Amino acid sequence: MNQAQVITLTPNPAIDHTVTLDRLEPGAVHRARAEQFEAGGKGIGVAAVLAALGVRVAAGGWLGAENPQRFEQAFSALGIADAMWRVPGRTRTNIKLADTARGETTDVNLPGIAFDAELLARAEAGLLGRLAPLVGAGTWVTLAGSLPPGVVPGRMARLARALRDRGARLMVDTGGATLRALLAELEPAPDFVKPNRAELEELVGRPLPTVAAVADAAAQLQQRGIALVVVSLGGDGAVVASGGTRWFAATPRVPVATTVGAGDALVAGTLGALIEGRAPLDAAVFGMACAAARIQRVAPGLPPRPEIDALAAQIQPHTL
Repeated sequence: MNQAQVITLTPNPAIDHTVTLDRLEPGAVHRARAEQFEAGGKGIGVAAVLAALGVRVAAGGWLGAENPQRFEQAFSALGIADAMWRVPGRTRTNIKLADTARGETTDVNLPGIAFDAELLARAEAGLLGRLAPLVGAGTWVTLAGSLPPGVVPGRMARLARALRDRGARLMVDTGGATLRALLAELEPAPDFVKPNRAELEELVGRPLPTVAAVADAAAQLQQRGIALVVVSLGGDGAVVASGGTRWFAATPRVPVATTVGAGDALVAGTLGALIEGRAPLDAAVFGMACAAARIQRVAPGLPPRPEIDALAAQIQPHTL
C-alpha cells in the first residue's frame, strides 16, 4: 500500500440508513419515499469526497468484524485504501430521516462497539501498525466523529502523536467536549480544526449568537497555535481564521435535498485544496463549494469539478 496524502481516522464508524420522507411529523405514521444504506462516519464521508477529488486517501479506524462488507465494497468502488482494523462485534447503524419539505435531516445515532481495556490495547496497536507505513512527510491525518464506548480522547491523542512523529499534519473534526480534551492532550496543537457553531459553543462554554462572537472564539483557538480554524454556520456560511485574520463567507443559495455529508464535504474540499497548494482562505472557500454541491443531492457524491468551481466563484469572503 502506497503512502497516502490523507488518512481519515474514524474510531466509531456507522452504516448510515437514510429514509426519505415527504415531511417528518413527530408521533405520526409515515410512508417512506425511498431508503439507502451507505458506509458512514465522518472520516468515511471525508475519504469519499477526497477520493472523488483525486486525492490518495486511506480510511482508518475500527470496524466490526461481523459486518464489514458494506465498507469493503464502498472502499473498493470509491478508490479508498482500506486501513481499518477489525474488532469483534458489529458496526453500528445510524438512522437518518430526510425531510424533503424542510430540507432537514433528523439523526438517530447508536453508540457503537464497546471497548474494554484488553480490546482497546489490541485495537490501538493493530490500527497503528496499519497506519504507520502510510504516513509520509506532510500526510494529513484527520480525526473525525464520535468515540465509541470505552475509548477516551487521551487514547486517540496518543495515536495522533505517534503519526505526527512520522511527519503527519493533524486535522480534528469532533464535538466540543472531545475537542476540548484533545486540545488539552495535544502539543503542538492540531494544524486544522472544523467545529460547527454548536460544537464551538460547547468548547468555549458560552453562546455564540453572532458572526462576530464566533469569529472571536475562532481567534482564541488560533492563539492556541491552530493554524487554520473553519467554523461551519450551516446554511449561513462559515467563519475562517488563519494567520491572525478572520473572514466570514456566505454559503451560495442552492436547493437543499439533504444536509447529510455537508460537513464532511467542507473538510475534504478544504484539505484537497490545501494539498494543491492553495492559501488557507481559498482552500476553505473551495471546501464550502464542495459542501454546497453535496447538499443538492440525496445520493452521495459530487458533481463535475467545473460545477464546484462555479459555486466557489459565488463565495465572496469579507474580513471581520
